[in-house]
Amino acid sequence: MVRPPVALPDDEPDDAGLARARRITIGVLILVAVGSLAISARSDHAIPSAERWFLLAGSLLFAVVVYVFGLVPSAPTLRPAPWAAITVVIGLAVALFVVGGMDWLAVLAVGAGTCGRFGRTPRPALVASAVCAAAGSYVAIGGHAGYGGTFAAIVIGPMTAFFGYSAGRRADMVSVLRRTRADLARAAVAEERLRIARDLHDLLGHSLLLITLKAELAGKVISTDPHRAAAEITELEAVARQSLSDVRAAVAGYRQPDLAGELASARQLLDSAGIASRISGPDADGLSPEVDAALAWAVREGTTNVVRHSRATRVAISVSSGPSSAVAEISDNGPPAVDGLGPLKMPGAADGADTDGTAPPARSRSGGSGLAGLAERVNSLGGELDADHVGPHGFRLRVVVPNGTRMVE
Repeated sequence: MVRPPVALPDDEPDDAGLARARRITIGVLILVAVGSLAISARSDHAIPSAERWFLLAGSLLFAVVVYVFGLVPSAPTLRPAPWAAITVVIGLAVALFVVGGMDWLAVLAVGAGTCGRFGRTPRPALVASAVCAAAGSYVAIGGHAGYGGTFAAIVIGPMTAFFGYSAGRRADMVSVLRRTRADLARAAVAEERLRIARDLHDLLGHSLLLITLKAELAGKVISTDPHRAAAEITELEAVARQSLSDVRAAVAGYRQPDLAGELASARQLLDSAGIASRISGPDADGLSPEVDAALAWAVREGTTNVVRHSRATRVAISVSSGPSSAVAEISDNGPPAVDGLGPLKMPGAADGADTDGTAPPARSRSGGSGLAGLAERVNSLGGELDADHVGPHGFRLRVVVPNGTRMVE
């Protein structure tokens, strides 16, 4: 049995959109928080007019700089730290905090977190922590903030700086892992293609060479020795028929999986995709070839759908065999599909076929036709296919095939 090609990850566009939406949401929240402080200070006539205008203009500039330099970069710690931007961010944060007082402690925290998010080393986080701790001490002690206020002013800056650094490193690690996973999948596909090409070359190279030689020989002797030419053509026909049979057998071997190989391939694919898996299977020796192949197709289709469409973190694959039927079940904890597909139930031919005897159309979770081919295979054995969302998060594919059945012609 030949292992099927590994499916390539298909979730990068969705992840990029979610990351962009997350950055926009955080930017809006920062703008609202800082803007509310600025508006409050603008209406507080106890503050001198020059300070009110500085707080209003500086807070708006601070929000824009934080969004452009702190939230827009998707991989901040994979490049050198932009010290000019860091200086502007931390300078504005400290200036606003010193002028506005303890009420503007949130601005100091945002500035420190933004600086901590940059850099391949924790140096920007250390610099931001030191500056913010000094500014917090100055404002808290000078304003007689008390023990609790002084402690908060000193600690919040360094804490958010290192939180930002940790978040940036984690985001970059996820980005690197996704690219590595895609590269490994492409390498596996390329390796599989090379192996198939090598097998076909070994299979057909000798036969095609023999056909070529016999055709040349028949062409040379056809005018001088027709009997020998006829014999060579007869042998050529036999070699061609045998080559065609070999190719069909090879293609059938590539297209017809077995359950043990598919379970092993599913574990490898899920591990490569970073999805935790729990896989169990029966003794394949007790299954007929048709049932074994149907369950193998179910495992392959279910695993491919999980990797390509589910965004799941855990998958359970269970294959069991009883006296009357064999069952394959693939369930994951992925979020509900957004294409509006309802449950798919594919009964056996006896009670679930259409009026024309064909199986009802089936679509995969992503709206494709991946489950349609599986439903046809299951229907040909008189089995049942059930694909539906389970609970608030999760999807389950369940295939039940009668034991000892033969393909329906």
